[in-house]
Amino acid sequence: MDALKHASNMICELRTSLLGPKNYYALYIEANDQLRYLESYLLEEKHGKRMAELYELVQYAGNILPRLYLLITVGSVYIKLKEAPAKDVLRDLVEMCRGVQHPTRGLFLRTYLSEMVKDKLPDKGSEYEGRGGSTKDAIDFVLQNFIEMNKLWVRMQHQGPVRDREKREAERSDLRLLVGKNIARLSQLDGVDIDFYTKTVLPRLVEQIVNCRDVIAQQYLMECIIQAFPDDYHLRTLESILTTCGQLQPAVNIKSILVSLIDRLANFASSNPIPDDIQIFDIFSTQVARVVEQQKSMATEDILALEASLLNLAITTYPNKLEYVDTVFGFCSKVLEDRKEDVVKPAVVKQILRLLQIPLDVYKNILTVLKLSEYTKLISNLNYENRKRVALDITKNAIEFAATFSTMDEVNTLLGMIEPLIKDTPDQPAQIDDEDMEEEQHYVASLVHLFDNEDLEQLFGMYMAARKHFTQGGPKRIKHTLTPLVFRTLKLAVNLKTAGSLSDGNPEDSTWAPKVKKVLKFVHELVTELSKKASPELSLRLYLQCAQAANKCGAIFETIAYEFLTQAFMVYEENIADSQSQLNCLTLIIGTLQLLDNFTEENYDTLTTKTALHASKLLKKPDQCRAIIMVSHLFWCPNREYKNGKRVLECLQRALKIANTCVDTNVNVNLFVEILNECLYYFEKDCDQTTAEYLTGLIKFVNGAIANIDTSNGEVDTAKITSHFAATQQFIQWKKETKDPRYDEIEIK
Repeated sequence: MDALKHASNMICELRTSLLGPKNYYALYIEANDQLRYLESYLLEEKHGKRMAELYELVQYAGNILPRLYLLITVGSVYIKLKEAPAKDVLRDLVEMCRGVQHPTRGLFLRTYLSEMVKDKLPDKGSEYEGRGGSTKDAIDFVLQNFIEMNKLWVRMQHQGPVRDREKREAERSDLRLLVGKNIARLSQLDGVDIDFYTKTVLPRLVEQIVNCRDVIAQQYLMECIIQAFPDDYHLRTLESILTTCGQLQPAVNIKSILVSLIDRLANFASSNPIPDDIQIFDIFSTQVARVVEQQKSMATEDILALEASLLNLAITTYPNKLEYVDTVFGFCSKVLEDRKEDVVKPAVVKQILRLLQIPLDVYKNILTVLKLSEYTKLISNLNYENRKRVALDITKNAIEFAATFSTMDEVNTLLGMIEPLIKDTPDQPAQIDDEDMEEEQHYVASLVHLFDNEDLEQLFGMYMAARKHFTQGGPKRIKHTLTPLVFRTLKLAVNLKTAGSLSDGNPEDSTWAPKVKKVLKFVHELVTELSKKASPELSLRLYLQCAQAANKCGAIFETIAYEFLTQAFMVYEENIADSQSQLNCLTLIIGTLQLLDNFTEENYDTLTTKTALHASKLLKKPDQCRAIIMVSHLFWCPNREYKNGKRVLECLQRALKIANTCVDTNVNVNLFVEILNECLYYFEKDCDQTTAEYLTGLIKFVNGAIANIDTSNGEVDTAKITSHFAATQQFIQWKKETKDPRYDEIEIK
């Protein structure tokens, strides 16, 4: 037939050895397209010959390559027309193709065979099943074709000089899809159920893969098996696949194969239940350890990457079995212990950090991470900077998801994990950036507010545990970490008092006072620690806060409140030297004393006298004046029913005298107006000593001072001075207009 003759001549072009894989593929596609026309012509049966005759006729072609291409084309039609059983023709074709052993030509020939008969296999449910064969015949055909193609593909590696090795590997990479299609074809057969796959398909595939002893082939084909077949098939054949991985060549990247498999099964497990009879984690854990033992040359970072995938599988599949997570971390620690020289490698460090981050990202609950006994051990393999990085991630995670730490063990474990943030370590740099440290300590300080327990005594134990960790931090840290601990402990003291007051009728709860005393003593120790090592002004403020808390706890703690104030004065006297800081501190002391209502008259007088003394010793006269004005409020405290108008007037007159000694006109006139306003305040509060007559005299005195201002030198801003005084006069005038009879006697002109 002319058609066969012309087709044979065309196919002869495929006999060339001059083309590389890419160009040969282009030529093959052209030939394939033309042979499709021949197939269509043969199917129309206008040639007048039986297919059996044609099938025999094409076998007399002169050259083997055209002969086999034509034989495949005619054989495809032969099966299509069902003039012969499909299984017989397929067996014949796959055997006949052995006649071409040139790697490139043989691969494309078998690819053509696979493509031509892919829809004519006697698969389950196929029209060719029955007389044409069974699923087993279809599987045998595809497997036989795969085995022969793989042999041809591997043979390419060993042809030609050694210097062309990289070129050959590139060419093989270009052709790998031709071989991999056979595995995909097997996975698409409807008759390949899990039983067929387990007993027939997988054993023959892995046998060929192991026996070929080629790194490129083993790597690619194992990945093909994992990607081509369903996840539930892999679940049933896990041990077989993992055992095969241990038998591969040392140069094969087993990590990528296993990671691909583990990640697929992890995704499958996230949406599908795993059968109870398949202990997927145990199988993987055992087999991975065996593979690592067999593959001594496997890089440390690859082992850790493999364990990271296994960790993800454990968390996804068994979220409640923390022992599986610990198993992974324990194995990683053992690997790093055996390979200490690799710990400093950037790739290894990256994988360690990835492993440590996975539980934080998945659980979103640091309390779960605290239960992992091997987690901290893995952290210890990192250097200072990376340990600090992990510690900061842990801290941020706890804050972001508002974890509540309710036991002393949890507090100890947490603060042990973030040790690089809490105290100095031997391997830290000599110089640490202060801004970075301050930012880090703010995060650590926030953790204190996450400590909570309904049992107040247990909560106190947690605070004591935190103190042991925080006090090791040095001056730069404790000013940030001990401060929130002080405030939380003061809140605890008040809560203990409240709880005790509510249960005063219950004899069993009569011990609340000693408990509160113990807590206040603990706070005293904290603030004392701060005063010795950190900011004096901060410790003074905290002593004042402590005094207020002790006052809230009741009159029985007067002595303790007095002690806190005594300590505040001592800090003031010994450490506060700056004049502005002294004024600020005195302002705080005066404000605190005004709030305390449980002192005896004797103790209160002692404290107010001490305050007035310090106020009179301030360096700057204006500061003295204003401080004494504030001291006057200590003698007029409605909340403690203490009103001593005589002492109030003494303070105001003393302030007026000091103001009069100021040389700066701007300052002393302003001070006069401020004193006038204070007198008006006491007049409003019905202080007998600040009479209308006294106010009138003071107003005249201020008017006289303003009138005597020398404006010739241009240094005095009279508008600013007079506006303040005018506002005071307007207030008095407004009170007159509101018919307040007390103000009628005050003269403002």
